Amino acid sequence: MVRSRIAASAVLGLSLLTASTAWALKSGDNFVAVGAAYVSPDISADSLSYAGNVVLPGPTLLPGPLPIQSPSASSTTTGALILGHMYTDQLGIVLDVGFPPKTNLSMGQTVLTGGVVKELGSVKLWSPMLVGRYYFLDAASAFRPYLGAGITYTDFKSLSLNSVGQSLAPNGASIDSAWGWVASAGFNYDFKDTPYFLTGSLTYVETKTTLHINNLVDPAPVGPSSTTNLKLANTIGFFGVGYRF
Repeated sequence: MVRSRIAASAVLGLSLLTASTAWALKSGDNFVAVGAAYVSPDISADSLSYAGNVVLPGPTLLPGPLPIQSPSASSTTTGALILGHMYTDQLGIVLDVGFPPKTNLSMGQTVLTGGVVKELGSVKLWSPMLVGRYYFLDAASAFRPYLGAGITYTDFKSLSLNSVGQSLAPNGASIDSAWGWVASAGFNYDFKDTPYFLTGSLTYVETKTTLHINNLVDPAPVGPSSTTNLKLANTIGFFGVGYRF
């Protein structure tokens, strides 16, 4: 009787273990997740560098650098979609695509803005990320933290200048698309006996690019083109729900 109970308990425990791992994140799984991403950008910039004289209402600026003060971009929230595949129980890869968030750009400059930081306009950030992940703990664990690293390609779309921005760049402005690198840390929490899970992450994305400001308040039809190197560092917090199949 005792042996039969032990055997029955062992069979029951094995069946429960099998049920609990039936939907665990494991080798060969595909998964998708959707959620909200909070994007907090940080911008640093070199001095504006341009060729040719720039005629302002006051002085005429000779070719040379114009130091930039306090460049910044506003934080924003957007939706994100994650597609993933597990190559082993620990190693996976994801494609992270967010709906392009809109951020407001501001900066100051001693001559051009009188030293006052002003909003110049806005831009949308299209920045898909390809990231490899390493999951800790075993595939039977409901809670699994991970670390990730990868690349991104950022395209700055729909750059729009307000009246202040247009006064500085009457012929428009543009930001070059550029590659960058990604580092992330996060977790998955599986709902027992279902294909669903909760997921959250904190991601750091760094991209170096160039800002072009055309015709800096120059009355000539074609004036000097000013450029500056930008470093955009985005910190992204994500939380969502996923489904594995």
